[in-house]
Amino acid sequence: MQYTVPHYYKKFRCIAGECPDTCCAGWQIQIDPASLRKYKKAKGPLGSRLRNEIDWKEGCFRQYDGRCAFLNDEDLCDLYLEGGGGRAFCRTCRTYPRHIEEFEGLREISLSLSCPVAADLILNCEEPVRFLHAEDEKEEEPYEDFDFFLFTKLEDARSLILRILQDRSHPVRLRAAVSLALAHDLQQRIDRNALYDADSLFERYSAPGVWSWFESRLAQLEKTDSHAAKMRRTKAALFSIFDRLEVLRDDWRPYLDSARKTLKNAPVLPEETERSFSELFTDHMAEQLLVYFVFTYFCGAVYNRNAYGKMKFSFAGMILVRELVRAEWLQDPGITNETVLCTACRYAREVEHSDRNKIRMEQLLDNEEDFDLEDLFSLL
Repeated sequence: MQYTVPHYYKKFRCIAGECPDTCCAGWQIQIDPASLRKYKKAKGPLGSRLRNEIDWKEGCFRQYDGRCAFLNDEDLCDLYLEGGGGRAFCRTCRTYPRHIEEFEGLREISLSLSCPVAADLILNCEEPVRFLHAEDEKEEEPYEDFDFFLFTKLEDARSLILRILQDRSHPVRLRAAVSLALAHDLQQRIDRNALYDADSLFERYSAPGVWSWFESRLAQLEKTDSHAAKMRRTKAALFSIFDRLEVLRDDWRPYLDSARKTLKNAPVLPEETERSFSELFTDHMAEQLLVYFVFTYFCGAVYNRNAYGKMKFSFAGMILVRELVRAEWLQDPGITNETVLCTACRYAREVEHSDRNKIRMEQLLDNEEDFDLEDLFSLL
């Protein structure tokens, strides 16, 4: 089995009770079948408590006021403290904040943006992310109907997209535009069953002239009379996606409503003031968010053949986090990096920790009437 991780992966250390937003509250903690069997057999006072504090029908720990039944007043886990440490955990608790994407013969492991410590590692990483590879003797699980040819082209496309996104000789807005267009053009070849032409596509997007072409195209679009209106309309459509997703935390809807109202009523700010926002939400942060989402989700298109949808999802994640941070900044220009991290975590908890939300968001982004390529360019 082969493994791929970002270079900061092993720097993660859980800060337990010091965490500003415990992972043991705000969502259901599902228990894997092997752990359920182990918990059923547990003896003594802890065994009795396990039998009482597990919803056996749903296969999850019970919650009280949104908190796991085993989360104590010091925000520490009683199951860990009384059960002999990490060996008492179920798979979910043992794995989080690690996120694993499974492919035949390959596991890609990232850290979840929803964890404050992981968000710090991701967003405050000043250097371009490197990806480390390893292999062990673990037997590979066979995957029925796994399309290796498609997966190979997705890996090639992702490698090129990551290289584009991390080319700091160009502004991040230009890097994002080129990456979106590449995924758009790759999708056309997937839809036409013309992946044999993917290599020539990658060569074209690797050529030096691609930068000047897209720089000119973005400049032309910005000069059109409809640019500002298109940007407002596309941003509103992007935020409206939230209205069709399930809500995981009670405080999310009021927070989101406040942010949308602030952004809607915000005046056009002078360039100097906008620069101060760029010093808070930096190009490096935008890059790291895009790299995070692309690494985590892009190759998952091998299962639904929607590479452009995965890229749109990644792009939308960066834009929405940026705009939520902008709303916080408009409300209080004195906010710090900590607010940026908290906002990114908040977004990730609502979107990434619901398979239903991720699928629904990708489906809604497929609407070309609201989110065609030039609509998305307007947000840059």
